Amino acid sequence: MNNKLNQVIVVAVVTLVIIVSGCVTSDISNINAQAININNHVKNGDHYYNESATNTNKYLLAQALTEESNASTEYNQAQTAAQAAYSSAQDSNDAIFVEYLQNILNEVQAKLNATSELKTAITNLENNDTSDANDNLAAANNYMNNALTYENNSENIVNQNPSKFQQ
Repeated sequence: MNNKLNQVIVVAVVTLVIIVSGCVTSDISNINAQAININNHVKNGDHYYNESATNTNKYLLAQALTEESNASTEYNQAQTAAQAAYSSAQDSNDAIFVEYLQNILNEVQAKLNATSELKTAITNLENNDTSDANDNLAAANNYMNNALTYENNSENIVNQNPSKFQQ
């Protein structure tokens, strides 16, 4: 009887280990898939942000607001995806992915802040308030510089751990 019970316990433990290792693998696969999705949204957001900044400099303010709105939408989608991936990384107890995604979240938040400052600058320009607009544009540039620092940190993590990240 004890032998049969021991066999059942061994089979149960092996099954549990297989299930748990499958969950960890799927978490990592999910994180890699989300990283690609996040990256696409960030790139799209960057494109729209740059278009908005260019249009602002040309005083094409209606177009600038449209592009700013598109940038904000893309960055918000990146943030949502990054938060989901960050939760998966925490659940999988993978310190490298947690650090990577924390940098991504910080980058996206800085870009959202920059986009908000750009929107305020455009509104100020519409109201002929160039002094405040210049202050907002300076703040936007500072946020984008901070975002670049976080982006570089993320790239360093990827370069130091190429086997963890799909290229």
